[in-house]
Amino acid sequence: MASPTSTVVLITGANQGIGFEIAKKLAREQPNYHVLLGSRNPERGQQAAAKLQAQNLSVEAITIDVCSDSSIAAAAKFVEEKFGKLDVLINNAGIGLDDKHQAGEKTLRDTMLETYNTNIFGAMVALDTFAPLLEKSLVPRVVFMSSSLGSFGRNFLDGLQHPVYRSSKTTLNMLCFTYAQMYRERGWKINACCPGYVATNLTDFMGGGTVESGAVNAVRLATLGVDGETGTYSNKEGLIPW
Repeated sequence: MASPTSTVVLITGANQGIGFEIAKKLAREQPNYHVLLGSRNPERGQQAAAKLQAQNLSVEAITIDVCSDSSIAAAAKFVEEKFGKLDVLINNAGIGLDDKHQAGEKTLRDTMLETYNTNIFGAMVALDTFAPLLEKSLVPRVVFMSSSLGSFGRNFLDGLQHPVYRSSKTTLNMLCFTYAQMYRERGWKINACCPGYVATNLTDFMGGGTVESGAVNAVRLATLGVDGETGTYSNKEGLIPW
């Protein structure tokens, strides 16, 4: 469990998929890390945390819905009262709804509103809300879970697919880049991470990669030291052009 010297990490959307794997990998490889496993649904969060606690990993569930300002504020209050700081924020919660729009299940406007509310507004409000607690860390680290689909510097054969999701990740990259410059002089490490095309609920389990591979770079960025990079966009193979 957490000690006064523990590195405290919060991962949003961590009760399944890549977020859960990041929590497991961090807690397993970094014994001094205490991982707050964020979940919108308290019961699912507790169940996910229990799986890792059964492996004697320092993990606990925290309820946080990034689409709710009050939920984010309540989570920040919990972290402040229990730990007094936050060392790492991993903005992992994200959705992709283009397929539902194409199937006629959602209007384009609703698809955009819901996608941006989670992928952009949620990440931005989370960082803004937790910034005072991150300021209390010796090395504040923020990881934005992005996608290479948001890159202007790459060409893709499927370039006309998933325009809403793709544009949300491009926007997320700009947020990452902007915040990295804002907090650079304060020593913050703020980076964007692409996990790759991973088989998760988000991809209808069609991705070719594993959740284990998708967690590698996020864990690296979450453990950066004072000399670590900031303002980068990368996957486990290296840098991605913006």
